Amino acid sequence: MKILHTLLLGVAAAFIPVALANAQHAGHGAHDHSAHQPKPAATDSDAIFKRFDANNDGFITRQELPAKHPLLPHFDMSDANRDGKLDLNEFKRGLSML
Repeated sequence: MKILHTLLLGVAAAFIPVALANAQHAGHGAHDHSAHQPKPAATDSDAIFKRFDANNDGFITRQELPAKHPLLPHFDMSDANRDGKLDLNEFKRGLSML
């Protein structure tokens, strides 16, 4: 009987953290996800690219991106050919990193 009691306590101890986590999340069943910004769709990234390409040369430079744009810290990683500017494919790849 003592072994069974110990075994039951061990099993209960294993499931308590899971049950607590589920209970804490239970109030979020109707959570409003509208505040979370989805990643831009492919057509959106085309439009964004055209909007940022101020001189219409088919590239975006650091200077053409807004000062607080989230892609700026990833600009060098996005610039695959290291020419200091992003073409549409590099821009899309950069956005996918965000």
